[in-house]
Amino acid sequence: MTFLRVGSSASASRHGGFVRNMRMNAQPPAEHRSLRVTRQMHQRRSGLTAMSSARLICLALFWSPAAAEVLEGPTQRLPAAGVPSPVDHTFAGTIALSVDATDVAHKLYTVEVVIPVQAAGAMTLLYPRWEAASHGPSLSVAKLTGLTVFAGKRRLAWRRDPVDPHAFHLDVPSATASVTARYQIVAAPGDLTRDLIVLPWQQLILYPAGWYARNIAVAATVTLPDDLTNLAPSTLARGADGRLVLSVRSLETLLDSPVYAARSASRVSLATGDVPVTLTALVAGASLPLVPPERTAALRRMVSQTRRVFGAAPFARYDFIARLGDDLSTGGTEHRTASEITLPAGYFNDWSHQLLDRDIFPHEFVHAWNGLYRTPADLWAPTPNVPQSGSLLWVYEGQTEFWGRVLAARAGLRTTQETLDRLALDAAEVSNRPGRAWRPLADDVTYPTFMLRQPVPWRDWQRRRDYYDEGVLLWLAVEARLRERSGSRRGLDDFASAFFAGATPGAPTRTYTFEALCAALEAVVPAGWAGFLTKWLEAHDELDTSVGLKALGWDLVYADVPTETFRQHETELGGVDLSYSLGMMVTAEGHVGAVSWQGPAFTAGLAPQAKIVAVGAEPFTAERLLDAVRMSDTLPITLTAEQDRRRAEYHLRYQGPLRYPRLKPATDHPDRLTQLLAPR
Repeated sequence: MTFLRVGSSASASRHGGFVRNMRMNAQPPAEHRSLRVTRQMHQRRSGLTAMSSARLICLALFWSPAAAEVLEGPTQRLPAAGVPSPVDHTFAGTIALSVDATDVAHKLYTVEVVIPVQAAGAMTLLYPRWEAASHGPSLSVAKLTGLTVFAGKRRLAWRRDPVDPHAFHLDVPSATASVTARYQIVAAPGDLTRDLIVLPWQQLILYPAGWYARNIAVAATVTLPDDLTNLAPSTLARGADGRLVLSVRSLETLLDSPVYAARSASRVSLATGDVPVTLTALVAGASLPLVPPERTAALRRMVSQTRRVFGAAPFARYDFIARLGDDLSTGGTEHRTASEITLPAGYFNDWSHQLLDRDIFPHEFVHAWNGLYRTPADLWAPTPNVPQSGSLLWVYEGQTEFWGRVLAARAGLRTTQETLDRLALDAAEVSNRPGRAWRPLADDVTYPTFMLRQPVPWRDWQRRRDYYDEGVLLWLAVEARLRERSGSRRGLDDFASAFFAGATPGAPTRTYTFEALCAALEAVVPAGWAGFLTKWLEAHDELDTSVGLKALGWDLVYADVPTETFRQHETELGGVDLSYSLGMMVTAEGHVGAVSWQGPAFTAGLAPQAKIVAVGAEPFTAERLLDAVRMSDTLPITLTAEQDRRRAEYHLRYQGPLRYPRLKPATDHPDRLTQLLAPR
């Protein structure tokens, strides 16, 4: 998944976001299954948390009839039976899921789920917690409201698990064939409107605990407003009652099957071979979104170039669903057979201003192979309520981001120079990340489990999701090492064609470990890959993250004039980025958006959210601030800023030019980078 750029085409920052996907027919290796599922069964076997287990030990040590007689006052009630662990066995029958998506006025989905009873007695229903492509616990059961459960006409009491709020416990009477759960789901902003409707299955379903998602069959039906057109990649038939019917599929596959309906959309073919690939562009309102022929041609080249790298497709057809609007966050969500992409309204027609997001299509497309067909063992989970671990996110996301850069250039979505300028921005951001001194990349990959959607005011010191941009530089270093050790005969194209080989539409997901990845690289070019990669992952500030760029023939330098790519980066920020001079970003209104750790602004006492009101003796403007940097060799920089309701002067110790990143040819290495970016 790519990170979201919040807001319109002039918006800021990338985010890890909204994901709607589960792995297709995944069978974890035996060692992976024993590592994760057995561990979870061990942790949950008693149905108690570690805390409650500790309480039991204390009770066992100190309990006696005499002690019972002297205990007085209220006592803490131990949790009820815990959540059953998922087991890879058959679920009898088919869940009937019915979603009414017509209440656009109140932004509510009305849902009914009929679940075949496997046995009388205890039953636990789960609301999904983990979205696979966000790699973290990004779903909230707070969206679920009005829950009632019935056995026939008899209403059943439910109780929320005291430890896991996404679990609901029931006692099912004997001779009950099925239980019916009815509830409403509060729609996410923009998902349930008069012009466009999204069906995020992972936010709509309750399912029984105790089974792998791939073993639970679901028959889904949908009621949509009459004046909207169904645009689901998977065709929905219309039933006798007028509802749209999705063919029966596993819960795992359902969660990977996006459904859209819109008032206005256009669809074009991007197919270049035997597998259908389409682009569906959606827009709020009645205007028909048009994709210019030159954009269509470039995307077709992207599809072709991607297939040349990865080979056989893991899908029978593929659909890009592009949602256009300036009130949306730019980003993408991967599926095995589709991508959900949100873009600025003028993305296709205002092409010259989209330099930062031109690789979003290849990034999401590559995920069909890297992430969905092949996925790291600890990112595979049997249900959307089993936690994931992201030790290989630098492969899942980092290598995918690398291929996004490369394939955008090969397809002509960016020119070679535009790609070099984008890589300069990557290299500058990563090399100026002092947080590596305490937090290596091996720890940054844990970001989704505890930092997801949390504020990070000191971005370059706290670090989060650097496995994207640093992943690009890491895989450039791998490419350089492969070329150097093979006399330029082998590279990552050779690795990808071998590592992702064997894909077919029905092929189950194949998981892999760090050891398997290193073995695959050794098969391409022996080079001690385990040691090389471990050193990079665990390194601190001794690591030169630009080593791959240098070995491929390019040096990161700084100039006093920004590239067009950097200008658009500043446009998204809504101000000026002086990270490489004064050590801060400032909006056009003077608000400090970010401060570089231990940089000149930091040392002077400025912090995020301060507001600069004057530059020297003059009122603040961005241009005056830039002029102050230009004249810093002769005039000291003094800023007046409001911070914590206090106005004060801040003296920044900086003497030097404006500094903007770019790449220049190296004098001591041949240029292998432009060869990497050339079409195949």
